[in-house]
Parts: sequence; structure tokens; C-alpha cells
Amino acid sequence: MDKRLRRKLSKFMSLILRHRPEVVGIELERDGFVGIEELAGAISSLEQWSWVKPEHIMEVAREDEKGRFEIKGGKIRARYGHSIPLVLGYKPVEPPEFLYHGTARRNLEKIKKEGLRPMERNFVHLSPDLETAQEVGRRWDKKPVILKIKARAAFKKGIFFTKAGPKTYLSEPIPPEFIILPE
Repeated sequence: MDKRLRRKLSKFMSLILRHRPEVVGIELERDGFVGIEELAGAISSLEQWSWVKPEHIMEVAREDEKGRFEIKGGKIRARYGHSIPLVLGYKPVEPPEFLYHGTARRNLEKIKKEGLRPMERNFVHLSPDLETAQEVGRRWDKKPVILKIKARAAFKKGIFFTKAGPKTYLSEPIPPEFIILPE
């Protein structure tokens, strides 16, 4: 499968596994998993996706640099980004001293007052490096604001963190006192 098609299928799988499994008529298990065969069959029932087979689902998951998908025992799930309630079973991890969050400039005043909130997602998404935070932030603003998060200090105060992928940490809401704003 070429890179363009793989990216398109990855986005559609993300929509299904993170937000709207009903668009292809499937139900996710409590922990977000669904059978790869079932997912491929459901996607391929749509005319524009009629070519999709289980090996295409596996290829998308295997080639994804951000580790968006997890495969276990013939099943697949999205690792992060969910807006639907699931019990993902994430274990807490002690994060590095600092993590980063890229956001639109228009959000800065609200973040100063309220801190970081998950918005329509189940967790706040944080990046382990500035480059990834920039990339994420550019989805919302061509000149995003990069926030430096005192992650380890927040963790020591009882805020939950987990590593959901090679370039993604998830956390509970981050209060303003753990956010270093750009100058």
C-alpha cells in the first residue's frame, strides 16, 4: 500500500477506534480493542474502502511512527486520543522532569487561568520533546505556543501520567502551577 493510502486509512482507523466505532457498525470492547478481522470487514463494507483486508490494518499499525495503535492477540486498539469512555488499563509511570504541549495561541489566556484540560479527549496529551510538540501544535496554529510542563513535580503531587506511545504521554489535567509559559 502506498504511503498516501496508508495515511488515509490510518486517519479513518483513528476516527473509528478513538471516537466513532458506529460509523462502521462495530462495538469496541471495554478496553478499546476490536478484532482485526472484524475491523477490516467493517471498513471494507464501505464502497471506497472495499479493498481493505486485515493485512492492511496490520501494516498501518506496524508502520505508524507515533505508535497510535496497539495489537494484541488478533485485536487492535488506539493507544491514545479517545473521546469515548473506555477502561484502557494504563499503568502510571513517572515522567521525565519536563514534557511539552503545543497549542494554539488563542488558548493561552484560558490555560494561564485553568491549566491544561483534556478538552474533548479523555487525557491531556504531552510530548517528550520540543519538535513533537511543535508538530502537534501546528495542527491548531501555524505558529503554536509550546508550553513546558513540570511533569515530574506534577507526578509527585499525585497527577497521573502514562506513556501511551513513543512520542506521547497522557496525563490528568495539569494545574497552572506546573506549566512554564513561553516568554
